[in-house]
Amino acid sequence: MITEPPYPRSTARHGRGEDPIAATQRRRASKVKPRRNVLGVIGLVCGVAALGVAFLPVVDLAAWPLSAGGLVLSIVGVVQARRGTVGDRGVAVTGVVVGVVAILATAGWLVYRAFFSGGTEAGLHMPAVNGDKHVVGFVVTANGGANVRYGSLNTQRTETAPSSTDAWRQQASYNSGAYLLTLTADSPNGSVNNQISCSITVDGKKVAENTGTTIALCTANVG
Repeated sequence: MITEPPYPRSTARHGRGEDPIAATQRRRASKVKPRRNVLGVIGLVCGVAALGVAFLPVVDLAAWPLSAGGLVLSIVGVVQARRGTVGDRGVAVTGVVVGVVAILATAGWLVYRAFFSGGTEAGLHMPAVNGDKHVVGFVVTANGGANVRYGSLNTQRTETAPSSTDAWRQQASYNSGAYLLTLTADSPNGSVNNQISCSITVDGKKVAENTGTTIALCTANVG
């Protein structure tokens, strides 16, 4: 009597030549969740933070590194998600969009303040002019005297602070516009330990201060 050869175990049970062990492993692999897209999440957070500070005085300069860094991290997150090494592709894509918007908003606000807000660097008056809306105060204290440079980024004046604990003071003023105010005081004798401090105020509110042994530098972005 002739008998037919038995079917392979996998074919007899499943109707096709699929190894049940391989199928089980594939089902388990499909249930494994991809890793979190950490770079995409960080990039999105940086972009949102950049939008949050882009229109604030003094701290708006932080919008540039936040927006640029967030955009780069989000792009890397998208690339990783496309390769399948991480998940959350939508988060990374959102981070890219927010990063681009933050860069455009920061640049647009800078252009507006420079050309349409009614003031430029030339609008900072030194010494202060009566009738201006805002008054800037520059203060330096140095036990052994100091060479002082103060003003805005493009307009500087130089004076000498006396060798006294009494504070050296000067004022400037402006009506509108955006300015990077600077105040630098350094010891005339670098070999002498000279405690120096500086501060900048706008309308009586302190916006920058610093202390050093031979030099002190204060900067403030206002407007």
